[in-house]
Amino acid sequence: MIFCTVGTHEDPFDRLLRALDALPGDEPVQIQSGYSTYVPTRCTAEAMMPFARIQASMKAARIVVTHGGPASIMQALAHGKVPIVVPRQSTFGEHVDDHQVRFAKRIADRVLVVLDIADLAQTIQQYDARVAGLGPGTYGPERARRFAEKLDDLTERLLAR
Repeated sequence: MIFCTVGTHEDPFDRLLRALDALPGDEPVQIQSGYSTYVPTRCTAEAMMPFARIQASMKAARIVVTHGGPASIMQALAHGKVPIVVPRQSTFGEHVDDHQVRFAKRIADRVLVVLDIADLAQTIQQYDARVAGLGPGTYGPERARRFAEKLDDLTERLLAR
């Protein structure tokens, strides 16, 4: 399953929803669609989801696709996923400026960044190879896994107090 979150910013992110809806194959795609106006026909979409469901969906997903919001990116990493980041762009009326593009470029050695929506399907198709290409070093899937383990441990210790 592919899970996508577009966050809760009030501008639509229809460009991403259309691209997900047009993906080839039959892998299920679940979308938290926010204020988007496009209604997918192939994917399952829900405007707002409770935080716990977003977390469960990220954990269960094979691939997490997210907008360029740092919190969503870090949540995916916390679940041991290397997210595909599609930053909102002001050119398309998706945000007030291009801070998500700048942030995504800054962390492009740790996540998979898609700036041109036409590249999304290929990035998903090549996901495993592209993630493996990040390597086990300072960044990449191994760091995401370790981060998730440390976050789980910290959460358990705080709850035990």
